Amino acid sequence: MTTISPLSSSVVSVPPVFKVQGQQNLPIVADTVAQVSGVASSGSLQSMQTPLASALTWTVKSSDPLTSMMTINYGSKSLLNRFDRLGAAALRDVNNFSQSVSLLNSDPVAGGYQVTLSIKMADGIDVKVNLDSKANSLSLQVSSTSKLGATDRAALAKLADGFQNAIDSMRNGSKLDFTGLLAYDSSLVSSIDVEAKTQFGTTPAQMQTFHVDRAQRSFTSDGPDGQVNVSVDLRQLAGIGNAQQRKAGMDAYLKQFDEAGIRGHANESTLTTFKSAFQQMTGVGAGTTVISNRPINLSDSDHALLTGLPDFDASMSDKPVASNPMRQNEVDTFSYQVSQDTSISGDSQRNRSISQKQHAHLEASFHKSLDSTPLALDNSKQSQNYYFEHVSEDRSSDTEIGYRNGMLVRGTADEHITRSTQVLKYVMGILTDESSTPEVSNTRRDLLSQSSLGL
Repeated sequence: MTTISPLSSSVVSVPPVFKVQGQQNLPIVADTVAQVSGVASSGSLQSMQTPLASALTWTVKSSDPLTSMMTINYGSKSLLNRFDRLGAAALRDVNNFSQSVSLLNSDPVAGGYQVTLSIKMADGIDVKVNLDSKANSLSLQVSSTSKLGATDRAALAKLADGFQNAIDSMRNGSKLDFTGLLAYDSSLVSSIDVEAKTQFGTTPAQMQTFHVDRAQRSFTSDGPDGQVNVSVDLRQLAGIGNAQQRKAGMDAYLKQFDEAGIRGHANESTLTTFKSAFQQMTGVGAGTTVISNRPINLSDSDHALLTGLPDFDASMSDKPVASNPMRQNEVDTFSYQVSQDTSISGDSQRNRSISQKQHAHLEASFHKSLDSTPLALDNSKQSQNYYFEHVSEDRSSDTEIGYRNGMLVRGTADEHITRSTQVLKYVMGILTDESSTPEVSNTRRDLLSQSSLGL
């Protein structure tokens, strides 16, 4: 790792900079900052220049590895890339640390990218890492409520790459990666929380949170495009299947989400984040522990009738948009909720009951062109040729399995779907047609015919 020698002064000169409002116009060029801050691309220390009005300064004069890394990262052309390797480095050797690299005499800048990691150790020690990247500063604080022993330090070091992957993936949310954090050692770590905030200029902030402990996992995202929430219950894991069954259950849910997104014209970015979060949270990691002490184990045949995934509550919604200036009451919306709940009961392996309930609800409204011409709604009558549709759908399924003295006595799989679609047709701004189509579907599968089911 490149390091720099102790500086005789905490102020290093840099060329004049420009005040900006967003990431796209970041005023710092990597090569320029690397040279004037004393760290060239080759890692050698450069001679100091005459101080100018705007200068690079450190809260604490130091040549420690974290400070050196921060100085180099400050020169990144993107605020979102300044945490490169920094989160992992902070966890690999946790010590109380506080440092900031900033431009001297620059106006305060709001927004940027902030990440906070909070870890509660099983022995009660709390560890916190704060990273903050703004247009004119980069800061890092690391703290623990008590001195960490070698075992705790080793457990934290194993989470270092996972934390860095989480930071990197939360920058846009399209492919979240919490795999490393989900593989925590539950005998040494009680819980992990990550909060990320991204904001540029006057745009609303994008907020994301991640949480995991022995009982639950969750991810939330709330920002300009919409909201995503995924919460997974880890208290009842007896229903989780093998890798093949879990993959089949995951594929079925992802297909269901895609179909709902197509029917309701979901925002593609929000749907992608939702699917990524769902895959991460419902996956089974090394930190997963079965908490239930029931003396009941499900058979392979039982698992074959279930989704193979842990229970969850999940939802996503797009930000409502009034896209037609001539009819502000016609709002484009997308809202989707989905859940799964599994119950296992009985007094013994031979006398057991299994119930798995799944539910999904879609509510959406959107504008569509009358033909292949792209829709471009404005205040002219010529633009007012479109369909305005509202879709409401409720889907539920219920699988019930019961055994008495080791024999299957009850086995059904019911699915119920209700859907209504309302369509308004406008030609040159005049309502020419209106229709409403209700749909109801009920199916039942008899599982008793599958005589292989049993102990």
